[in-house]
Amino acid sequence: MAWIKKANSAMFKGADWNTLIKKVPNCTLEEAKRIAIKNPKITFFFFCREGMILENLGDKGIFNPGDAVFFSGEPWYGSAPQCDSYQKTGMSVAYVTLSEIQTAGCYTMADGSAAVDVVCIFAANINLKPFPSKMIELAPNTKVPDGYPYAVGNPEYAGLTSAVVQELQNKGITVLLTFLNNWDDSGWSEFPDAATAANFAEQLKEVVDRLGLDGIDIDDEYSKNPNQNPSSLVMVTTMMKRLMPDIIISKALFEDSQYFTPVYQNRTLVDNLSYGWEMSYWETPENRLPVYYELGMAKNTLVCGFESGKSPEPLTTAVEWLKNNSYGGVMVYAFQEQPNVDLLGNLVNDWYGSGNWNKSPNCS
Repeated sequence: MAWIKKANSAMFKGADWNTLIKKVPNCTLEEAKRIAIKNPKITFFFFCREGMILENLGDKGIFNPGDAVFFSGEPWYGSAPQCDSYQKTGMSVAYVTLSEIQTAGCYTMADGSAAVDVVCIFAANINLKPFPSKMIELAPNTKVPDGYPYAVGNPEYAGLTSAVVQELQNKGITVLLTFLNNWDDSGWSEFPDAATAANFAEQLKEVVDRLGLDGIDIDDEYSKNPNQNPSSLVMVTTMMKRLMPDIIISKALFEDSQYFTPVYQNRTLVDNLSYGWEMSYWETPENRLPVYYELGMAKNTLVCGFESGKSPEPLTTAVEWLKNNSYGGVMVYAFQEQPNVDLLGNLVNDWYGSGNWNKSPNCS
């Protein structure tokens, strides 16, 4: 739902083009939306259906069909019948199990675009050997030294392929894979040193490259190791950022203030996270998101989580507060369950207006 469309418009030729971030040729509209989601600094873009020349801009004013042109800051639109512009607004994020991920592509806005913007596949795991029964390595081509943690998944993850991911991406949906600690001494906060963290980051790069993912989502729960390393998260995310500078690195946030203080190679966790989805579902947004804003995260990178049966009513009040305070959007957990599908539908309609959550007739 993350877009307000202004038809037949582009950035005005007399506006401040110093806010231009980049131009991507030979793009589809769906690809352009994913590019913009992957970079929180992008606030709007225009997409060319036909060729266009804007005078007084030199070579950067020449546009071909399929060009997507991305900007930061506020848009200043000018008439351009060859193009349409899209301003970023509240995102909708869905956590969903692998077996049901295509469900996220079944819902559309009133204009036919995808109603779900970001899917977090829940969840792959971090584990030491021996793995739980039948777990499979997700990065088999990356050598893992003895005693280091592995990126693994249950047997179902043998069916996670680039084609499965691309089916959603072709609809303009950004696809992340969540990695969750799994009840042993390994975990996101348990990397003891740089070598261990670097090896896991290399495993994640293999997974991202093989599957064509848009990013990695961090769920730092359920490790049984009592000896956390306070610098672990900033260390491993710094290495992920170095290896994969263009991916999303997001985190499920829950009472995480202590992780934002450590510094690794002059970086903090704020420098490395693209987005944070706050998951204290039973609390109102105003009691959950400002603490992370005060720690340095931009408001448009902070998304409020909801879950059926836990989140306080009324939803319209929560959505109004999020919009009025320029926060990033809404997230729903366990999207594979119908009550949570209905919940995200209500949130989308509250954000954009009734009629903006529609099930495709092609989906059962």
